[in-house]
Amino acid sequence: MDLMNLRVVALGHSSAGKSSYLAAMFTHLATDRKGFRLVTADRRTADELTTTGRQLRKGVYPPPSSRRTELAAGLRYGRSEIMGFEWTDYRGGALTSSAADDPETAQLLERLTHADAVVVFADAHRLATDPDSHDEVRRTVVLLHRAVDGQRTPLPVVLAYTKADLVRDPADWARARAAMGPLEELVAEGGRVRGTAVAVSCGPSPRGVAVPVLWCLSTLLSHQERQVAGHLETAEGFVEDLRKEANGIDSLVSWFKGVESAAKRLKSWEEELRERKEELAVLSRPARRLAKLLDREQRGTAPPAGAPARAVRR
Repeated sequence: MDLMNLRVVALGHSSAGKSSYLAAMFTHLATDRKGFRLVTADRRTADELTTTGRQLRKGVYPPPSSRRTELAAGLRYGRSEIMGFEWTDYRGGALTSSAADDPETAQLLERLTHADAVVVFADAHRLATDPDSHDEVRRTVVLLHRAVDGQRTPLPVVLAYTKADLVRDPADWARARAAMGPLEELVAEGGRVRGTAVAVSCGPSPRGVAVPVLWCLSTLLSHQERQVAGHLETAEGFVEDLRKEANGIDSLVSWFKGVESAAKRLKSWEEELRERKEELAVLSRPARRLAKLLDREQRGTAPPAGAPARAVRR
């Protein structure tokens, strides 16, 4: 997994609020948050997102988009960029078309197979009030299972219930979450999925907008830290054993047999150990701080009522 080239795929039907979310999220995270800040080299896109984000604060929403949206961004911690990702938001029609009819649907399926993280957007208000919207969930379940089945590493998955500020009746929330039951179960079951659900509002009083992206990035950064720590432990074990073997007699026997001596192998593993220590030192502090920022942003954003979707350990 390359932390500088992560692939985040956004799924959601038309009018699910993906465009509003992207603008609200970028505007929120483009300013310093406990030492973290989202950046992009695409100034035009940054300006467009920021302008839309400010309009959202005034209650002015962008029209539903019928095109794919992409954002290449980096997460900075202090002066260093620690992660980079490409956010791809496919148009709602790509979820319902068949791959044979729509090249973008075929691209979506391929992209999901290699996704590092997935954010599923669901219009909470529509799910609560329009039974026809429940049919759309089935296609998303199939696509998400495809993404999960192709994973060898943990896959962060976020269920983002958008337009949460429009749903005030607990009974409506129960209906909305019942409709998303199959996806809630997938998020909660663990295994390769590291998931959570969040209620998102992108208007004058934004709520939860940072959680989907921060959940994905924090999950992946923490996983990488654990992987490096495991490699470091392995290297320490090899170095300890080789130090016991490395002596004059071993070198002479190895020379006679024409094999690499313990002393040479020790030198190689000591270099591996040094590199792993340096790598872990770079990851550890940002991983801890990002987890704390996520916890802070996530408070009070759990979707009310319905069948609970517990957050799986990152």
